[in-house]
Amino acid sequence: MQKLRLGSREFDSQEVFVQAGRKCGTPQLNDFQKERIRAHMRVARANGMDAARVAPIEISVHYHVIHDGPVGNVSDADLAEQIDVLNRCYSEHGITFTQASVTRTDNGTWHNMTMNSAAERAAKTALGHDQEQSLNFYTAGLGETLLGWATFPSELSGDPQLDGVVVIFSSLPNGTFTPYDLGMTAVHEVGHWLGLYHTFEGGCQAPGDEVADTPFEASPNFGPAKPNRDTCPNDAGKDPTTNFMDYTDDAGMTEFSAGQVTRIKEQVALYRPLLLGNSARATDTANIDFYTGVF
Repeated sequence: MQKLRLGSREFDSQEVFVQAGRKCGTPQLNDFQKERIRAHMRVARANGMDAARVAPIEISVHYHVIHDGPVGNVSDADLAEQIDVLNRCYSEHGITFTQASVTRTDNGTWHNMTMNSAAERAAKTALGHDQEQSLNFYTAGLGETLLGWATFPSELSGDPQLDGVVVIFSSLPNGTFTPYDLGMTAVHEVGHWLGLYHTFEGGCQAPGDEVADTPFEASPNFGPAKPNRDTCPNDAGKDPTTNFMDYTDDAGMTEFSAGQVTRIKEQVALYRPLLLGNSARATDTANIDFYTGVF
């Protein structure tokens, strides 16, 4: 049986890793936060926001490689390949990524950061920048049984210093944490950063992940994609185990739904308008403040 190594921790099997904790640490928003986003979107649509007009979305990526001596000091080639993976998964939907910069920081405390820790805030305060119009992408060893986490678009204005994506360095392409070594952890976390929830958000209860064309899913799928998995039999459609926002192994993640792409475009127009390409920005940011004061 193949063992899995996550940073300094070794697991006897993938099942043991799964039982030890979550794959993604991105926190679930509370009911008030979700309703505020829904209200913003309702007002935006009433004011003429149209997802079909939002593309292109152009994202500059500032990489921050936080290593502990040689551990986690990933190569420039692997960083470039991660950009390629992001573009393979997103570009068909009008969302593209360009590497803008790379910083390298040798700091064992930051390397072992945990989510919402003093180390995370210190690292991001020192290294992060240009949050409103770029993606700050942190690679580190992480101090929990997590592959990564992200902040949502609606959180940007309230705490811009924490904005960004964090992934464990061994999940990048050519990494060592099989079966999570093809760069899909970044694809998943960037999905959160662009406004998507997990496909299993809310289980079998409406509104689920708030995307109409992703069937309800009672629990995350671990392991390979399972086309016949159906944890919510009263809902039309089988579990979306090939979706990038489930927990399927990297090799089985292949798609976003059309509804997820629409949600991304609306979330960007609402909360990250400076990511819009120049051709779309002039028409879609003119009324960006229309939701201010809804709550």
